[in-house]
Amino acid sequence: MTILDVRSRDVLEQVPKGVCDELGLRQAHELTGGGTPAQVYRCEDADGNVVVVKLLRAGAGAGAGTVDGHDLGSFLRKPAQIARIHRELPGLSPHYVPLVGQWQGRDWGAYAMPWIDGVSPVTLLHGGEGGGQQFLAALQSVFGVLGTHGYAASAMPAPPGHGISTHLDRLTRRLPLLTRHLGRLVDEVDLRVNGRAVPSARELLRRTAARADVLAAIEPTQLYYPVHGDLNLGNLMLGTDGGPGRDLGPRFTVVDPRGIDEHWDPVYDAAKALFSLTLFDAAMAGGFEIGRDARGYQVRLRCPVQAYNTAAAQVPATLMTVEFFRHLGHTDPLWLRRLLYAHAFHVLAEAACRLSDQTVRTFPGASGWAARRELALGLYLSGLLLLDDLLSGPSDPESDPAAHLACLTTVDGSAAASSSPS
Repeated sequence: MTILDVRSRDVLEQVPKGVCDELGLRQAHELTGGGTPAQVYRCEDADGNVVVVKLLRAGAGAGAGTVDGHDLGSFLRKPAQIARIHRELPGLSPHYVPLVGQWQGRDWGAYAMPWIDGVSPVTLLHGGEGGGQQFLAALQSVFGVLGTHGYAASAMPAPPGHGISTHLDRLTRRLPLLTRHLGRLVDEVDLRVNGRAVPSARELLRRTAARADVLAAIEPTQLYYPVHGDLNLGNLMLGTDGGPGRDLGPRFTVVDPRGIDEHWDPVYDAAKALFSLTLFDAAMAGGFEIGRDARGYQVRLRCPVQAYNTAAAQVPATLMTVEFFRHLGHTDPLWLRRLLYAHAFHVLAEAACRLSDQTVRTFPGASGWAARRELALGLYLSGLLLLDDLLSGPSDPESDPAAHLACLTTVDGSAAASSSPS
């Protein structure tokens, strides 16, 4: 779990006494850098054993507003999902984080898991020449295991309206929170972003609902075993070997599921992984540069990573080499199109999550609440670009995903001028 930073001060007093007593904890250090309203602690017992404790108190994020999925009820379902996978999926169990314990108080919940000594797959993209191919091979391997030993374990026909409920209704529920903190921007009619006229999120929702072809694309034909539900790449830990210059082996561990107990659309997970590459990881690390003048808004990642962009455009083709998704193409031929629509809706919905997030962040010129609002605004504007591009562009955007994703890095039809560290 090296994607998180460890604060040096011992904060054992913040961990509920019952958790400390049962695990025999002697010290706790808060982990920062993730995207959650929960507190996350790296803890040690008297024998030096290391566990991670996740703690969520009711009302966390309530000052800004709590989104669905950031609430205590969803949090309490996470350990149940982990336990179910270990109980029911012997082929996936070795790749899934185990539970050390779980607790619930009157207004809080917590669970503990072992410390996973691993790194996110995006680490491979910082490895120089060959890093991109290593990353795509790792992604193929991971989704191969998740598909064969996870999703394919059981399936059921998708109920009518599942895609609408999952994507359109979720964003509709979050619009009031976005309106509260981003103001009239959420309903602005004459909005321009990076030189492009784009409708508001509310108008894009209306246009989506009016398009029979789009609604057909976002509706899965079947739902599958609920393997995760929030599979950004930070929730995949690749095993490591050796010291400096170490090789990243095929071992991986899945952590921090969404907390779902019903059959789910695997394309939702794949779209979350794509979102990690296009915006999420770089935004959480460096934030956005956002300007506004008479021409409208200008938005770009403060620290874009070209290797992420290159890999993102290759994700759909890589997934098509995975047996599970190859088979999915026979029963659900529009799944690649749904991947791009789900990705756009993830970006817009995640804007509200950043307002509910309790993690303390510091970007150039913004920290604390200002940094959270910067992330929300940057994601919201980027999500408008993505969804509008899908609705106004070719009817088969999956045939050239690179062209679609390029709308994030172009201004008035030209590549945005920016530094792009590798």
